[in-house]
Amino acid sequence: MRIITTQNLKFIDNYLKKSEIFYDDIRMELTDHIASAVEQKMQTENSDFYDAFKSYMNLNKKELLNKFMGGNLNFLVPFKNFRLFLIQPHMILFGLFFYAGVFFFQTTIDIEAFIYEFHFCWFLFIICFTLFHMGYFLLIKKKRFYVIEQSFLVLVVIHYFFIFFSKPIAFNQLKFIFWMDISILFFSIIFLLFYVNQVKKYYHNKHIWN
Repeated sequence: MRIITTQNLKFIDNYLKKSEIFYDDIRMELTDHIASAVEQKMQTENSDFYDAFKSYMNLNKKELLNKFMGGNLNFLVPFKNFRLFLIQPHMILFGLFFYAGVFFFQTTIDIEAFIYEFHFCWFLFIICFTLFHMGYFLLIKKKRFYVIEQSFLVLVVIHYFFIFFSKPIAFNQLKFIFWMDISILFFSIIFLLFYVNQVKKYYHNKHIWN
């Protein structure tokens, strides 16, 4: 029985790199898909790997690249994943404790000072988080993951909400802005947990990290 070897998988992976499939998670998924199809072709046609691979890719390359790098990648997916992550029971419980805690201690908080300091810290957080992501994945690991990078769209939406609610307002609206900032803080914490969860999906996969 003809089967795909580790060397064959590396060959497919390198071929996809040369085809400008830069995202490691997509390349891994595509490699597995191609390997299964080529292995089946090797068995049914009794051909060697290179002939089966060449024949399969000549017929299917355009369709595969379009599927994995085009229509199959929906920009709404990270929002769907974030929503599913958010409505998990332990996340809902965390949210209840978070808002209850803020509500209980709000009388001890200088709202105006909090808003000022939060706005400064928010921009600092955006800068530091972006630098961390780029430094760790692009400079140290030299890896790119489509799912992880797409999760930044969630952070962008949170940021736009922050921009919208951080405009100068009348003093009697400070409490409203305070709760908007608290909500932005809450969703930012959830986003960080979501981000870590997305990374963990690939962290223990030796094939994709090595």
